[in-house]
Amino acid sequence: MSYKLFLSLALALVGSSIFAPASTAAAGSNAAANAAKPAAPAGGKQFKGNVSWYGVPFHGRKTASGEIFNMNKLTAAHLKLAFKTRVMVEDPKTGKTVVVKVNDRGPYACKRVMDLSKQAATNLGTISRGVAFVEGTVVDDDDE
Repeated sequence: MSYKLFLSLALALVGSSIFAPASTAAAGSNAAANAAKPAAPAGGKQFKGNVSWYGVPFHGRKTASGEIFNMNKLTAAHLKLAFKTRVMVEDPKTGKTVVVKVNDRGPYACKRVMDLSKQAATNLGTISRGVAFVEGTVVDDDDE
């Protein structure tokens, strides 16, 4: 799935929530968050597990992909997913989601499935917890 197609689907999903009946929007406290959540592709690879985040000590250093790590961008480290793979990460506890791009390798500690950049952890609402259980779905594996 191309990134442009992904954005089109996400915008269509958001647009449909704008015109939803008021009773639908008031159905639950996470209704707005769930309506804005990008749709995962039908065959997207999925995984679950603990994630942590990384920032200051690595900010400005080269990642395994060769990119310079910027803790203020929505990126992540994963042991096996290809670089440039986009992953939708959801915190099932809060319903918040973030889409990150894999540009580094890791994590190498405590059986974690992914390390998020500081910004991704902030957007997901997991930064204060340090480690959080999440569900991940590959939304674009850049196999074009």
